[in-house]
Amino acid sequence: MTRLPANDMDGFGRLSVWLLEAALGDTGKRGDGTPDNNLGALSTVDVFAGFCARLNDWIGPFTRISIGIEVLHPELSGGSMYWREGKIEERELTRASINGFDEYLRSPVYVVEQTNRPWRWRAGEPVPDMPLVQDLSAQGITDYCLFPLPVQDTSRTCTMSFATRRPGGFGNLGGDAQGLGLLRRVAWLMTPILERAALRIIALNLLDAYVGKIAGERVYGGQIERGAVEPIDAAILVADLRGFTRLSEEIGESAMISLLNRYFDTLGEAIAAHDGQILKFMGDGLLAVFPIANGQKRKSVCGNAYQAALQSRNNLKALNAALLGEGRAAIDFGVGLHIGNVAFGNIGAGTRLDFTVIGPAVNQASRLQDLTKEIGVPILASGEFAETANVGMCHLGAHAVRGVSALIDIFGPPDIPH
Repeated sequence: MTRLPANDMDGFGRLSVWLLEAALGDTGKRGDGTPDNNLGALSTVDVFAGFCARLNDWIGPFTRISIGIEVLHPELSGGSMYWREGKIEERELTRASINGFDEYLRSPVYVVEQTNRPWRWRAGEPVPDMPLVQDLSAQGITDYCLFPLPVQDTSRTCTMSFATRRPGGFGNLGGDAQGLGLLRRVAWLMTPILERAALRIIALNLLDAYVGKIAGERVYGGQIERGAVEPIDAAILVADLRGFTRLSEEIGESAMISLLNRYFDTLGEAIAAHDGQILKFMGDGLLAVFPIANGQKRKSVCGNAYQAALQSRNNLKALNAALLGEGRAAIDFGVGLHIGNVAFGNIGAGTRLDFTVIGPAVNQASRLQDLTKEIGVPILASGEFAETANVGMCHLGAHAVRGVSALIDIFGPPDIPH
């Protein structure tokens, strides 16, 4: 294959045109008439695969090409894609793993993050104390370079790397400096495409983490006007920790925050596993909904909410066993379950909005949760919820509920002591 010199813009131009068309697509409308600004655009993975394949045909052979994107997510630090001689591999890096990740601290990526400058290793040079470079050297790699990408957000790092087994490395791409310069321009060509994808991922992750998936999709879709609400039918779950004030005074604020996170995990994992969405944390309380979409059966959705409540109690047993093993006191919480129509949308001040649900059904679920303290049953449901779910809940009699004039029938799980 004829090697194009680094200043040959013909190949660079062809690659650029393909990349723009593949990544951006076209404007127009889909078959159903919905406007689409990216008709025919490929996914980021397919764009990367096609880009690497064309780059390899142009100035290859490459053994390995990678991109790394740092994101903003409570649990994920970032993600990487690797092209290895025509095959794509994706990886996610969690924050828990990176904090104590010795291999990361001894890596080219760490050096680039600290210096914000390219990093290169060539065969014949001393092999540094870096597991990645040691592995590349053992594979016969002759040249490896890693570039930081000039993204707008300077608080996050994006990188692109290239590795080859070609004799002489990248130096025979028109000369050593020209070869490195060409690869840097190639990396820069990918930068706006990667940043575009990363910004969308970050926006959706943040909305998902802070307002919930359902609310996040509506906000991202443009439902941001104050007072814009829509009625939805949903099963509602309200939970509240017992003895929050006493615990805070006994163990202190820092320890209390750690305990709250573990407590909310017992509920959050169960709610997510049964297709619910947490809408709000209220101090030591939690509000979640299980929306009843078109075509869904109210019975199955209520069953999901009920199973989430039961699973949260099983999760609590595991948490309390761990707490007791740490020499700490066990905790407890109550859950109220109801079903009904709620108003779902934006409320708040002109410059500070909250996306939530309001309505009598929410209030009744909250009152049921309050009642768990009085009658000593950790999960209580309204008669309407119990009848709809039809899961064999036990009738616990008619009780007065604050804010409701008439007595209402209360139900609880059959296998929890009453």
